[in-house]
Amino acid sequence: MKTFKSIPLILFIFLACQREESLLPPAPEPQLVEHTLYASTPGEDAPQTRTIISPYNDEMILWSAQERISILSGGGNYPFQGNNDIIESSASFTGEAPANLGNYIALYPYDASASYDGTYVSTTLPAVQTGRVNTFANGYLVTADDATGNSISFNHLCSGLRFEVNTNNIKAVSIRGNNGEKIGGDFRFRFAGEDTPVAEAGTEEYVTLKAPDGSFEKLAYYYIVILPTTFTKGFTLIADNGTQIGEYRIDSEVTFSPGVFKRVTGLLDNRITTWKGAMAYYGPENSFCLRPGGSVSFDVTPRLIEDSWQRGPVPAVADVPDGTQVLWGDSTASLSGTTLTLTAATEGSSLVAIKKGETILWSYLIWVTAEAPSGDVLPPLGGQLYFQWGRKDPLSASSTGVDNKGANGLSYSISHPCDFIAAGGSGYDWFTDSLDQDDTLWGEGGSKTVWDPCPSGYRVPSSTDSVPGSADNYGYITNFGNTLSVYSGTSLYWSRDAYKGDMLHQCYFSPGSSGRQYRYIAYPVRCIKE
Repeated sequence: MKTFKSIPLILFIFLACQREESLLPPAPEPQLVEHTLYASTPGEDAPQTRTIISPYNDEMILWSAQERISILSGGGNYPFQGNNDIIESSASFTGEAPANLGNYIALYPYDASASYDGTYVSTTLPAVQTGRVNTFANGYLVTADDATGNSISFNHLCSGLRFEVNTNNIKAVSIRGNNGEKIGGDFRFRFAGEDTPVAEAGTEEYVTLKAPDGSFEKLAYYYIVILPTTFTKGFTLIADNGTQIGEYRIDSEVTFSPGVFKRVTGLLDNRITTWKGAMAYYGPENSFCLRPGGSVSFDVTPRLIEDSWQRGPVPAVADVPDGTQVLWGDSTASLSGTTLTLTAATEGSSLVAIKKGETILWSYLIWVTAEAPSGDVLPPLGGQLYFQWGRKDPLSASSTGVDNKGANGLSYSISHPCDFIAAGGSGYDWFTDSLDQDDTLWGEGGSKTVWDPCPSGYRVPSSTDSVPGSADNYGYITNFGNTLSVYSGTSLYWSRDAYKGDMLHQCYFSPGSSGRQYRYIAYPVRCIKE
């Protein structure tokens, strides 16, 4: 373990005058004056709190060139720019700030959104970081001081972990607590005794370090920076090689303290015994209920799907969308960076996809109604639409029928959301052509999963939930070869529970009478409140 100490920083800066509200005309904004700030060099016995590891001394941390810091003073946030063009032990900073010095907060790195309310400073530790060989990357090692006068002593807020790998194909490493501790993202901190900053929990359970040049260098050191915490049930490191993920798990309680970085003993990938395939998903829900002309926007940064179907780290090589496509319907979609906006048109339904080039990455049902659906049980999802059991996307009688995709059924369903996938083998399942089926796709016995097609606040019902009948006889879709046939005269709907009473692994459906049907057949879905 390594402890990094604090340093003094000589600073000339002034605090804006505070004023109370009144009926008088507002006072003019304080005039900003240019100041130059100096980071002093402590003695040899005091390792410096800076931003990167010295290549010559593992205890020495230096300033990178052209660093920036925030000065939070009088309700303002003022950036100061480093003047050094090379890595140095000392640095000067130039910026503008009000001309009245008082009590202020110095914060590294500069954060334009940081604020100070007199007690707490709010800032961010990125949950997705980019590594740097044998040192920290700029902007992650958060430090701060509650200063008065000209001297600043930065103190560490964060902790972290150092690792090295034995291969050249690891593209990202993530850390998560086994008990869901929040270790990154937006957080706030206050100052305790002796001006020590104390951080509160963040908003993200995962912190991911991406390789700077596609993959980590073999036998080089890399650092993941996290908020200090006690992992009450231990933590897990997740390595991503682009096609698979592997886990190294510690199951005992471990405390990460500010300024102290744990080290993985040995080589991380040598400690991983099992690797498994990785798959990404995008966005918070698979369907959205909107009124005509309404819209919704959300983030579509790729997230990792794990066996527990929980939100995970961003995979290193998961494709980021660069376009959209309306697969059917008259609603529209637009993409700005990783923010997707869906806009409803007339009543009815649409299916919209995000893409990377010509490849569909994920798709969303837009269900447009004159009045937003409400109540404990919704009408048939999307109107006269059908779902093969466990799939997130709806089908219609005009869908294309394709042959069973065997072990690739799930990944094929993502990139081909409009295809009805025929059954194969003895399992009568679109998901697989064997009896190695997945009974948890819609959340059997647990919470809603990323495959659940229901909108926010709703889920596919279980076989024991009370779902009233319907006068609509929507029927179901099956296939003969690759030709689809729609059968009417029934108003039965899928539940999320898988039936395991015989070799066919059929599923329950509801409401009214319960029964069993093959998973590849497409039935409507009615959603109930979570």
